Amino acid sequence: MVTLERPPGPRRPFRNAYLGLALLIPLTLLAFFKSYSGGVTFSGRPVTLLVHLHTALMVLWLLMLVAQAWLIRSRRFQFHRWLGRSSYALVPIIVIAMLAADHESVNLVPGGITPEGARIEVFAWGQLVAFALCWGLAIRYRKQTHLHLRFMVSTAFAISTAIVFRIILNWFNWLPGMGSLDGVAAANWMVLTLALLALIARDGRTGLKRSPFWVVTVAIGVMHLGFWTFGRTEGWFAFVQWFGSL
Repeated sequence: MVTLERPPGPRRPFRNAYLGLALLIPLTLLAFFKSYSGGVTFSGRPVTLLVHLHTALMVLWLLMLVAQAWLIRSRRFQFHRWLGRSSYALVPIIVIAMLAADHESVNLVPGGITPEGARIEVFAWGQLVAFALCWGLAIRYRKQTHLHLRFMVSTAFAISTAIVFRIILNWFNWLPGMGSLDGVAAANWMVLTLALLALIARDGRTGLKRSPFWVVTVAIGVMHLGFWTFGRTEGWFAFVQWFGSL
């Protein structure tokens, strides 16, 4: 997926990116432990076979990102390219599974989808779009290592909303303001944005002024803004109902 050439000086990829990406694995387990142990998802529907498939694909993607970063770090470029090509098949499957799991979620929520439940759908669709966009840009710039790597890391941030949101909601709901979805959403946006701004600042210090991380930062911002704005509208509620009826 990348060339063997290493970009000059300041644009050199993160040498230890695989360590940060690997941290997402235990965080994912922490985020979803209560749902799986309780047998129900965040929306209150049962943990179905499709939910297991969706979760397995997300974990597989994170593992692939860790492996890819490690293969570059250890200069195993041939294996990196071979594994990278598998994403051409894996990403469409992930997107289809995300849509299928979301469709099932809308239909299996006890009592039917509510306006508040429809607001949560903004995150589901936002993550899907952000993930596909970042992966597409990673492929578009696959021959420019410094861009390719950062867009691939951005795919992890694109799907981290579900991870951070659940960690805050399940384990830090005792904090002031964390008793409401709006408070959790605000904390979620702040955590992800601060982490991305730190990476953008790091890029600036090393000479990369137009950091690719701005793309996923804006996408996450739009996602949360949508939760607080158009996610409350009757039009969005009607769209979610229509999607569920397909």
